[in-house]
Amino acid sequence: MTNQVFLLELLPNELLIELFKYFQTQDLFQAFYNLNFRLNHLIHSLTHLIYSTNQQNDRIQSYPYIRTLIIDTHIHPQLICFPNIRRLSIDYVTDGFISQFNGHVFPFLEFLSVDHKIHPFYMSDLRARIFSNTFPNLKYCSISRMRSPCINQEWTQSLSLRYLKFNEIDSIIYTSILTACPNLSVVKFKLPTRSKIQTNFIKHIHLKRLIINMNYDEYPWDDSILESYLLCVPNLEQLKISRSVSSINSNIMQQLQCYDWLLSIISSHLSKLDRLKFDLCVRRSQELIELNFQDICSQLKRQFYHVYKNRYESRLVVF
Repeated sequence: MTNQVFLLELLPNELLIELFKYFQTQDLFQAFYNLNFRLNHLIHSLTHLIYSTNQQNDRIQSYPYIRTLIIDTHIHPQLICFPNIRRLSIDYVTDGFISQFNGHVFPFLEFLSVDHKIHPFYMSDLRARIFSNTFPNLKYCSISRMRSPCINQEWTQSLSLRYLKFNEIDSIIYTSILTACPNLSVVKFKLPTRSKIQTNFIKHIHLKRLIINMNYDEYPWDDSILESYLLCVPNLEQLKISRSVSSINSNIMQQLQCYDWLLSIISSHLSKLDRLKFDLCVRRSQELIELNFQDICSQLKRQFYHVYKNRYESRLVVF
């Protein structure tokens, strides 16, 4: 037998790119960068390279090729050193960061995540820039802590945003967001209080998918609150609602047997809806044994499907 030496460079480009995905950015550059033109070209083409301020990455030559930047501690290099960032996750903010948080430093930013750990002092500046078209390529944004603008001029408009996710908002924030983001397609949020839209019923014509967590809203539910939110999105195609029942008994079951599961509201305001998912969280007491719970689930689902009769792509999930 003859000994054969395996050469990494004999692998096709596709396999090398898959192999590179298993390396941390610093390790990848230390092992393969500047070995030859082909490897450099492959590394330059990678779209998964990450820089985190929690990791010690002093490979300055890697900075121009970083696509995802995670800021969870003080960042030493200037943000201008990362000219090709597409995804930015912010867990830590300083005055220095705020001064660099703009479209000139992040011209290609598409995905932004703002964590709740950020000091409230900085949140107003962050929100004002996000919702004022500072980042013309920003499409997806997730913000844990939200507050409505202090004055109407604080937010102009963000025309590029398509997907927004919030932890908790209220009716004022909801209408402010719809006004500031006219091209939104998907919105997901939690409604922690019974915050009804009393006035300023704007019409957002581009929103297609709405996900609302209303688990705070203990039974009996106030459907007029939800209706006020749906009135703003007449072209909605997909709707997901989460609600809860803290304790269930024969009286509540009887009432639910007569409940229309939002059918009248949807029929009146959402003519283009084709998909509905209703998540119902039943908080089980010690008296509610598993057998009874399964029977309750079956009864509720039968009632739900009887109401909708295959109208829309509708589904009730009880848990």
